Amino acid sequence: MPTSALRCLTRGKPAAAAFCVPSLPQGSPHHHVSVVRGASSRASFKHAKFGNSSTSLPLFTAGRRFENSNSKVLGSTVNATRRSFWPFSRKKKMAPVTVQEVEAARDAWIAAVRKGSVDETVGCYDPVEGKLLGTVDLGDVRTGKDKIREYFVGFLETNYDTVVPNFPATIAEGDIQQLGDGTVAYSGYYTFDLGKGSTNKVANAKFTYIYKRGDDGSLKILLHNSGFTPAGAVEK
Repeated sequence: MPTSALRCLTRGKPAAAAFCVPSLPQGSPHHHVSVVRGASSRASFKHAKFGNSSTSLPLFTAGRRFENSNSKVLGSTVNATRRSFWPFSRKKKMAPVTVQEVEAARDAWIAAVRKGSVDETVGCYDPVEGKLLGTVDLGDVRTGKDKIREYFVGFLETNYDTVVPNFPATIAEGDIQQLGDGTVAYSGYYTFDLGKGSTNKVANAKFTYIYKRGDDGSLKILLHNSGFTPAGAVEK
């Protein structure tokens, strides 16, 4: 249909934001157009109603959402698909996590463990979604700060007098995997110097940390999976 044969229902809005309907001659049984206001669960919208017909079309403007419609007007089907016109409705994608961010998060965990601080160590994990598969745990997957706290009370306060984690000196780009949306995995091998009274051991283990950047910009541990290597724990 030529553009000249279309008439836009602007309702005082800019023409770019109007819904256009066919222009009909005076006296046509479908000539009368009324606007009916309605509301959906997301936004208010308007419907253009044609004559005595029970069918109606959504009248929408930029920045509004509209519902699915499949209405026949003068023998032609008009399909309206649900969509959003608001340009800022999508969450901004986070930048990749840097090696420096991972080093800072790792070093914070090391410092907390060396101090023997349960509170600071648990604070390195996501308080709700954080998961821990501990090096010396017995088959439990610990989720959330309370379960993770139980592990470190035993590991740092009950089982050993001193715990000193030893990570690789540096983190290379190849040591991390970008998982998207501010999430990264860091894997490798580490040892723990464990002291209890006059007994000292070295525990040989492998690790995977999955970090996610929070709203404050810092990384929290989503998953910490740690397990002995075949070398196990040996006395010094």
